[in-house]
Amino acid sequence: MTETLTPPAVVAGADSPLALLFDIALEIGTQGEDEQREDAKTAALDHVWSRYPDTLGKAVDEDDWTGWPALPEAGLEPCAVAYLDGGWWLHHTTDGDQERDVLTLIAPCTCGGGYVDTALDGEWDLLEVLNDLRATGGRFPHHSDRPDCHSQHRLRAWGDTRP
Repeated sequence: MTETLTPPAVVAGADSPLALLFDIALEIGTQGEDEQREDAKTAALDHVWSRYPDTLGKAVDEDDWTGWPALPEAGLEPCAVAYLDGGWWLHHTTDGDQERDVLTLIAPCTCGGGYVDTALDGEWDLLEVLNDLRATGGRFPHHSDRPDCHSQHRLRAWGDTRP
């Protein structure tokens, strides 16, 4: 016969090390919105300076970034955004596991009805996008078969849809 083990209830005395650890975890483990904003801004700066040193690292200053706290009810991590001019934005966040930085360029569509975003995968990818958009005056080409501009994603030369 198999018995089910019921874990013991954790009872910590008010002066015990365990009670102190629980209190510390409560204080440290919960970041306020201001801390989330600063951490998101710092993460964006670190990512841009390390992965895009010759482009964005030179063009986007610390003051250009604005951090935003997480929206857990919407499943969104803290993020930072930077306005580049001409309707262009950078959006930086991390994936849900906090293991990978995600930098997205958001630019207007040629139709004038919305924006198109593309996830960037390093400095060479950014340079490719910049050279492509130079030909269209800084706007992503509109695809008539997908009129919903805010959901469009750039197609790579070999046909893989970018996230």
